[in-house]
Amino acid sequence: MHTLSKKEVGSWVLLDCIAQKHVLEEKISFLEKKYSSDFQSFEQKVNQATTEDFAAWDDYIEWMAHRKFLSELLSKIEDIRNGRFQMA
Repeated sequence: MHTLSKKEVGSWVLLDCIAQKHVLEEKISFLEKKYSSDFQSFEQKVNQATTEDFAAWDDYIEWMAHRKFLSELLSKIEDIRNGRFQMA
């Protein structure tokens, strides 16, 4: 039987988080290219539109979720890198 250290577990979890981060960054980049816009400008456009664009609204919700999850993930990555996590 092999016992894993906290550092070894942290390295594995960190690799998974970094992979998730790259996926989210790619999704955000796709939306930025699709709309030739950053999130704030796109958000204004969607909120100020005089007609409903359901596809744009769906992308807005998705984009907002990706940004939120990326922010949480970056915080988690920082915690793992600094050893601020617990093992069960």
